[in-house]
Amino acid sequence: MIHTADQPAAAITPIVADSADFATLPATWYLFSRSTDVAGKPLSKSILQRRLVAYRTAAGRVAVLDANCAHLGADLGRGEVVGESIQCPFHHWNYDANGKCVSVPNHRDVPRSACLRSYPVVERHGYIFFFFGPRALFPLPFFPGSDPNEMSASSPFRFEMDCPWYMLPGNGFDTQHFYAVHDRKLKGAPQVDCPHEYARRMRFDAEITGTSIYDRLLKRFVGRDVQISITSWGGPHVLVEGVFGRAHSRILIISQPLGENRTLSDVIVFAKRSRNPLQAAFVDRLNLRVRRRFTQAFMRYDIDKLSGVRYQPSGFTPQDRDMIAFFEWLTTLPRSEYEAAK
Repeated sequence: MIHTADQPAAAITPIVADSADFATLPATWYLFSRSTDVAGKPLSKSILQRRLVAYRTAAGRVAVLDANCAHLGADLGRGEVVGESIQCPFHHWNYDANGKCVSVPNHRDVPRSACLRSYPVVERHGYIFFFFGPRALFPLPFFPGSDPNEMSASSPFRFEMDCPWYMLPGNGFDTQHFYAVHDRKLKGAPQVDCPHEYARRMRFDAEITGTSIYDRLLKRFVGRDVQISITSWGGPHVLVEGVFGRAHSRILIISQPLGENRTLSDVIVFAKRSRNPLQAAFVDRLNLRVRRRFTQAFMRYDIDKLSGVRYQPSGFTPQDRDMIAFFEWLTTLPRSEYEAAK
């Protein structure tokens, strides 16, 4: 279902959901690490306000589990990979990729309680992604019409912000900020739809009106008009596309809540991979670096200006209707079964 944001402002009543209705830890896909980080030994880290561990089995499968052993809580990231299992460094309890304890030294029977939460995993473009929940509610998203196998990915850049996690994807549905912050003048009303049960998208045409060195280069080499698409999958997993006259940008932004008002975001830029191996090794790498630098410059304004932003329903106006609708949509998303568990 699609609607355009050209209704009379007076017809919109800015009544929005309470922030208590938003998930604390949304059920979506998150970035764990590079694939090479778990090439040999397990890797544990604090993420989503808990400790998780990733390891690669002898068969090559990557598993993500809760990192603390069900026995006495030892960190499995300090353990070893034994065949298809990960072994606790303390008493050598072994867990399979589904989190089930499969063996305990000197014990014939494994305690029924000896199991860990496991998370769905996908490896793509040299990164490990996991879904926060016992089962994935939707496949790992990618850009419509693009084959992941034909794309290459940049190294991520990371930033931490003083704002709740939902303010960052909500910012993508704030039409006023594109002109005020990014010097992008909308040409007509945006279109908003839900291409999937767990996805919300906004699309619009814009003109680049900025005078920064990056905007001048964009206008000179790729064109001053851009078609922008922003899609939130489950909340913090956001795909951004910009189609210029002579270029196509693709950006993935994954944010993880650090607390009530702290958010950590990773940004990965994508570009089409060359079929020529020599060109792929040199030209593609340079292409990604340039795109990554322009993306950093574009997002720098959000990073600077979103600091300290809070969810204040009393401050919304009718002009915020697309952002209001986004926040209302967030309240309809299912909570992860793992949200309350630590």
